[in-house]
Parts: sequence; structure tokens; C-alpha cells
Amino acid sequence: MAGELSDKPDNSPFFFAGKLIRYNKGKGINEMDKIKIRAYAKINLTLDILDKLPNGYHKINSIFQAINLYDTLLIFKTKDGFCLDSSVNCHDEDNLITKAWEKMEDFISSKARNKVLLSEAKEVLIKRSLPCRIHLSKNIPEGAGLGGGSSDAAATLIGLNNLFKLNLNIKQLSKIGASIGSDVPFFMYNIGTALVNGMGEKIKISNRKPSNFYVLAKPNKGISTSEIYSLFDQHNKSKSFFELAQKICPSIKTIYSYFSLISNDYAMSGTGPTIFAGFNSYEEALKAKNNFKDETFKGNFYICKPSKETYKIVF
Repeated sequence: MAGELSDKPDNSPFFFAGKLIRYNKGKGINEMDKIKIRAYAKINLTLDILDKLPNGYHKINSIFQAINLYDTLLIFKTKDGFCLDSSVNCHDEDNLITKAWEKMEDFISSKARNKVLLSEAKEVLIKRSLPCRIHLSKNIPEGAGLGGGSSDAAATLIGLNNLFKLNLNIKQLSKIGASIGSDVPFFMYNIGTALVNGMGEKIKISNRKPSNFYVLAKPNKGISTSEIYSLFDQHNKSKSFFELAQKICPSIKTIYSYFSLISNDYAMSGTGPTIFAGFNSYEEALKAKNNFKDETFKGNFYICKPSKETYKIVF
């Protein structure tokens, strides 16, 4: 079962911008100057890819289901600048947490410039920044089709909005999120089971009842979302994401076939390569996991429950 990652002890090793550093807990930080958020993963119970738009994005029709596998973000106010450290190798330039912080700062600055206020107040607003340090405890596997990066980005926006008392509403936050990635808005609405349309920005509650437990099989090899969409367009939509993912990660065919024999609720999540299957009880899920004996599959298994929320503010 997915459990909470505890705060790391002083002097435990972390990666920052590709380099190993030491993490020391902040001393004398007021409780009001930090926020802790769980960012949950998702699976796609259904996924249909529709038209490609001029901006390069695709319209989708999908049912997203949040699951209780999650990353944890600790955001601390600092005097200036921005710092991201993580329990995994975290490259600043392509990390969605960094992009979320940058987009939020841009939005706040733009909002301030467009306001008609007294010159003194306006100057204060324009100069306002969001100096902080973010520590990411990574638990959701990367390149898995589980939305880990998007969930982290959404949690970052929500955390900054609360920590700095920006008072942005859900529509404003969702708009910023959509500029980071098409899955980000889903994670901002905090709806466990949602029908997602358009480019990912149209979210509403789905009446679909999820399974009680899910077994996730994640191969060691990850798949880039952009790579799958590129292949999808190259084949002129003639091949499904699963067919394309098989060529990159052949071992998913075996686990997919196995799940098809023992579950009525199985699929590949998103662009893959994670394959999931739903079960009524934990015992059934555990049995399904333990009975899979194919040694050609190299990867990890997770047993998860559906979640009613996509994020949770712990404090």
C-alpha cells in the first residue's frame, strides 16, 4: 500500500539540479511560513484521443481516477530566490515544479501591472515575488503515465497560493496550470473521479464507480508523453497508445494479457507504460500481484486505492 513519506532527517542526501547536496531542515521557521501538500497520482480509466489542434495539443475524452500513491511537497518561505531539492535526481530546467513557480511569478507580476492602483501600492505589487524553497519527496514513478509531474506542478501552485495568500480562484489557478501541462488542471480541482475533455481544461465530476483496489505494473523503462504523441501523429492515428507503447516497452504486452484474464477493469494509464487492473478486495489484488510469475517483466508493482482527492494540504 502506498504510505506517507516521512520528512527526511538532517544531513540526508538529496539531488539538486543534478548534483548531490545535503539537506538541512530550516531552523526557526514559523509554522505559518511553510506548507506541506500531498500530490496524488492518477490513472486513466478511459482515454480517447481526438483532434489535434493548431497549438500542437490534442483534444481528449477521458475519465481520470486519482489514487492514493502520492508525492509530498514541503514549501518554505525564504528571504529571496528559489530552490528546489528532491529525493531523486531533479533537473531544474525541465522540472514542472520549477515551471509552476515561474508561471505563478509571471502571473502575479502581470496581474499587478494591469491593476489601476495608487503608484506606491502598484510599485509594491509589481516588486512582489515568491521567494521559497521546495523539497520534493518523490514516490510516484516518473515516465509512467501516472501524472506525477503534473500533480506536483498543481500542488506547487496551490501551495504558493495558500502560503503567500495570493487569493487566486480555481479558474485562475487552472489557467496557469494549463499553460504548464494538459493534465495539471485535473489535479487542481480536487475531484477524485473526473470526466476530462478539451485539452484537459474541462473538468467535471464523473459518476463512474472505480474499483476498490488497483494493481499497477510499472516497467523499469519509462515513456515520454511527447514521444508517444509524436508517434501517434506520425501514424495518423492508425495505432493506439498501447500499440505504440509496446514497441518501446515490449514487456507490457505480457502483463496486459495477464490482467485481461483476471480483471474486468484493466488498461494502460495515459501514454504508458503503466498497466493497471482493478479488484474488489485487497486480498484479490495481492493475489493477482503475487501470481504473476513472468520473469521477462522487469519493473515494480503497486497496490493502491482510489482517492477522493487529488491533493491534500497536511499543514
